[in-house]
Amino acid sequence: MMTDAFGRFQPLQGPGYDVLQRDGTTVTDLLLPLLLHRDRGIDVPGRRVLDASKPDGLNVRLVQYADVTGGLADEHGTVLVAERDKGTQLFLMWVSRTAALHLKARATQNVNVHFLFHPPTDRDCYYETPYWTGTCGIDGKESGCVTLGLKGQQPYVSLGERYLCTDFRAVAQHLLASERFEPNVVYVVPVASVKGGNFDDLLTAEGLTRAVQDVILFASRKIAGNPDEDGFPEFGQVMLSGYSHSCDRIEKLMKTVADTPFFRRHLSQINFFDPNLYDQGAKIRLERFQALLDKASLWKNRVNRDARVFVYTAYDDHQRAVLGSGLGLQSPTIVNLDTVEWEGGLPAKVALRKEPRAHPRGIGAEAYNHDRTVGLVHLPPSFFRHWLEPKLDNPAGWDQGARDNGHGHGWFLRTLLSHALSNAAPEWFGTKRGFKAAGPVVQPRPERR
Repeated sequence: MMTDAFGRFQPLQGPGYDVLQRDGTTVTDLLLPLLLHRDRGIDVPGRRVLDASKPDGLNVRLVQYADVTGGLADEHGTVLVAERDKGTQLFLMWVSRTAALHLKARATQNVNVHFLFHPPTDRDCYYETPYWTGTCGIDGKESGCVTLGLKGQQPYVSLGERYLCTDFRAVAQHLLASERFEPNVVYVVPVASVKGGNFDDLLTAEGLTRAVQDVILFASRKIAGNPDEDGFPEFGQVMLSGYSHSCDRIEKLMKTVADTPFFRRHLSQINFFDPNLYDQGAKIRLERFQALLDKASLWKNRVNRDARVFVYTAYDDHQRAVLGSGLGLQSPTIVNLDTVEWEGGLPAKVALRKEPRAHPRGIGAEAYNHDRTVGLVHLPPSFFRHWLEPKLDNPAGWDQGARDNGHGHGWFLRTLLSHALSNAAPEWFGTKRGFKAAGPVVQPRPERR
C-alpha cells in the first residue's frame, strides 16, 4: 500500500527542481519546461522522425504550448508523491486530466499506467547518500554531484523530478504526443537505489501488477477522494520505457514473458531509448540485446499480437539486429545525414566540415512493421556534435545543445518519448483537443502531421 510522501518530499526539493509548491500545486515552468529559456514549448517529432527534405534530416518542429487549444492551461494534471515501505519506495506520478476523470467515475479499468525506469544510481552521491531523505556531502571537482549542483541536496528527489518533467520534459511530451487527443495516463517515475535493489521488486508480472494496483489505489484516494483501502482494482494498459542502462530492467522482466493475463491483456507497449545492456564490451552487449529482441518477438507474435515495441538507438549493430529480428520490420528508410541540407545552409556546412577533428555525420535509418506497432529509429553517435563520451564529439555534428537538448544520448529520450507515445494504442488517448493549426483528424487512431 502506498502512503502520501508529499510532506517530506516537498521541502527536500533543490533549487531548479522545486516542482511542487507548499500548497500542492505545481510550478508550470518546470512541469512544462521552457526551451532556450524563452520559448514556451518543446521540440516534437513528426510521424516520421527522419526526412531528407528537412534541415539536418530531422522532421522535428518546435511546438509552442500556447498553440495548443487552451494553451494547456486546463491540462496540467496532478503531480503526486507516494511511498511504499520496502523495495522501490519513492514514486512520483503525474495523473492526466482524462485519467483523473476515469478515477472519479471509479472506472479504474480505463486507466493506463506508464512506468519509466531511470538508469542505475551506482555512482557519486546517489550511492553515498541515504535513500531517499539524506543529503549529499560529497566534495571534489571531479564529482558529478558538484557539477550538477547537488552537494547538500537530496539527489534522489532531484532525480525523480528530472525524469518526471524537468530535464526530460516527460509531462510535456505526454501532452504533445497527439495533436487532437488528451493523454489517458498515470505517468509514474519510480525512484530506486542500487543498494535497495534497483527496481528488482517491479520486474516480475506479479510485482509490477501489484505496483500498478498500488498506483491506482493511491491516485484514487488523492484524486477522487475514495476511502483508504488495500485491494486489487482493475486497470487498463501498461507501458514500460527504459533509457540507457535501465533497459536492462525491461530485459529482466521480459525473460519471464509467458501467456499470462499481465503479458496478454495489460502490458501494451515497451520502449527502448538508446539501450545499453552492457558497457564492458560490444559483443556481449549485442548478444544480450538480440536475446531481448527474441523475447519481445515471442511476446508480440505468440502472446499479444497487439503489443507495441519501439527502439531508438545510436548503435549500428543494434539497428541491424532489430531489422533482422522476428518483429517484422519492413525495409528501412535510409537518410544520408551528410547530403541533406544542414541548418544554416551551405556556408555553415562548409565551415563545420573544415573544423579540426570533424568527421561525417553518418547514415540514419527508420523502419516500421505493416501496422506501425513496431518501430525503429537509428541515428549514429557521429550525427551529434556531442553524443556522450568526449571521444565521440564531432565538431561537424548536429548541435543538439543549441536547443537545450544536452548530449545526443539523452536526446533520444528527451525528444523521442513523444514519438513513442504517439504510436500507442487508441486507448492511451481520451478527450479530443487538437492544435489550432492542425490538419484534419485521421481516425481511428490519433496521428500527427
